[in-house]
Amino acid sequence: MAENNRWNKKIFAMLLAEAKGVRSWRQFAADCDISYVQMRKLALGTQENPPRPKLIRKVASHAFGEIDLADLMFAAGIHTGDSFTFRENATVCETPLDKYRSLPPKARKTVDKFIDFLASEVEKGNSFD
Repeated sequence: MAENNRWNKKIFAMLLAEAKGVRSWRQFAADCDISYVQMRKLALGTQENPPRPKLIRKVASHAFGEIDLADLMFAAGIHTGDSFTFRENATVCETPLDKYRSLPPKARKTVDKFIDFLASEVEKGNSFD
């Protein structure tokens, strides 16, 4: 798995402050159904690990202003674009190539064989739609 270097605590904290609006941090945490302690850690930039997507969705669904889910996910280092995967427990951007590189050599050989098989089927005119 790629090292998590995309989690930006400061940007996430700034987005949280904007999403909070005029509410108190305690009220915002209650609205989002997350603990006040975790909300404050995120707001102060003292939490070492990025929040999970489930928590980010809770915050986004109760955000004021122009802050949306994509902004918060991006600041947490979770990319939801076409070339990236999004999993419930994802904490970093992970491309298919990153996943492939993280496989042991034996598993890579299996993937290579499968890709060769698919390519030969496509060449024969078989469709996988």
